[in-house]
Amino acid sequence: MSIIEPDSQMYSSTASAQTLDVVQSNSILDARVGIRWQGVDCQFTDWRYLQNINLWRDYLPMAFESQLPGSKPGDEISASFTPGELVEERANSQLHTVKREQFQPPAKGLNPIEPCRGRFYPKDFFQKIDGVYEGNKFPCRITQVTDEFIDVDMNHPLAGKPIDMMMRIDAIRAAGAERGGRCNDIASQVCDLGPGLQDRLPDGETDFFCGNPFSRLDPGNDSVFFQQPDLQPFWDRSALQQVSQLYQTLIAPGAKVLDLMAGAHSPLQQADIETASVACAGLNEAELEHNPLCAQKVVLDVNAMSALPFDDGQFDVVLIHAAIEYVIDPEQLFAEIQRVLQPGGRVIITFSNRSVAEKTIQLWSGAHEFERPAIVLAYLRAAGGFAKFNGFSMRGLLRPEDDRLAHKLLLSDPVYAIWADKT
Repeated sequence: MSIIEPDSQMYSSTASAQTLDVVQSNSILDARVGIRWQGVDCQFTDWRYLQNINLWRDYLPMAFESQLPGSKPGDEISASFTPGELVEERANSQLHTVKREQFQPPAKGLNPIEPCRGRFYPKDFFQKIDGVYEGNKFPCRITQVTDEFIDVDMNHPLAGKPIDMMMRIDAIRAAGAERGGRCNDIASQVCDLGPGLQDRLPDGETDFFCGNPFSRLDPGNDSVFFQQPDLQPFWDRSALQQVSQLYQTLIAPGAKVLDLMAGAHSPLQQADIETASVACAGLNEAELEHNPLCAQKVVLDVNAMSALPFDDGQFDVVLIHAAIEYVIDPEQLFAEIQRVLQPGGRVIITFSNRSVAEKTIQLWSGAHEFERPAIVLAYLRAAGGFAKFNGFSMRGLLRPEDDRLAHKLLLSDPVYAIWADKT
C-alpha cells in the first residue's frame, strides 16, 4: 500500500477559481468517492470526501475517467473492478510464519498488547521480516497464534475482493495556475489505510476478547460519572447529518423506535421520518427531558442492568448512537436488543473516532478505526439471531466553521455505522 496524501497547496485559492456547470477534461473536482465490497457475511460501503481532484494530473481508473466528461454536480458515476485492479492481488509471498518473539509492539494502554487471531496490527510490530521497515504502519493480519509461532498475512486487506467504485460530484472548477504538486492515485486514497479491516476471517471469528478487553481507565459507576448533563451534540453538524440521512434510508415510516443509551440530542431529530413512537433510555434524566422526540423516558445504565425494561418484540428499530464504545457486557446487551425487537426489526449502531477516554473500553481504544466496525459485528454474531449485516463509513468531510472544535479540527468527525436485522 502506498502513502499518497492530497496536496493542499497544489492550486490557487478555490475561492477565486471559476465554477463550471459540467466536467471538462482538465477540471478540478470536489467529490465523494466510495467503494462497495462484500465481506464474508457483511456488505460494506466506504466513502471519502476528496477536494481538488485534478483530472489532468491525478490518476483515476479508465472506467471512471471515461464517464466524467459532461457530468454535473450531483451526478454519480460507478464502475466495477475485478480482484487486482484497484489494489494489488493476493500473493503467497506476503504470508509469513514468524516466531512469537518477533512480535514486538510498543508498550501502551492499560495492559501489554497481545497477538490475537484475526486482529490487525501495524507491520512494524513484527521484527526481522523482509520488506518490513521501522515506521511502517500499514495494517497486517494475524491468522493463527500458537505458543511458539504466529502466522501473519501482509497482503492488502482488500486483496482478492471484487470492488465497486462510486463518485458523487459536489463541485466543479476550472483549473487554476499550477504551483507544483504531485499526481494522486484516487483509488489508493479511498482503498488504503482502513477499508478491509472490518471483515472477519473466512474460517472463524476474530479473537477480540483475548487479554482484558473491557477494562476502563475509570471502572466506577457510569451514572455518577455522567451525572452532569451535557445538552450539546458530541459530534459536529456535518457528521450528524450523515447519520440523519442514514436513518432516513434505514428506518421505515411508522416504526416504533428505541433510542438506547440516549441523551439530549439524537440524529433522529433531524431525520425526515414519521415514527409511530420513540422511547429513550439513557443515564441522565435531565438530558432525556431535553430530547424532544422521547415519548417515553427511562433512566437506565446498560452497564448495571439485568435486562431492558421493555416487552418482547416491542420495537421495530433499536438505535445506539455514539455510545457502543462504553459497553462492558455486549453479550448481555445485544441479547436484550434481540429480545425487544420484532422479527425483522433492525438495530443500527453509529460511532466515530472520539469518545470519553475514561469510560472507553480498552478493546475499543486500542483498535484501528476501521477495526471497530468488526468489533460491533462480532457482538452481533455472538448474540445470535441477527442477519443481513451492513457497514458504512464516511470520512473527510469538512467541519463547519462555527463548530466548537473548528479551531482544533479541520475535518468533520468520521462516521461509521453497522446495522443488522433480527431473523
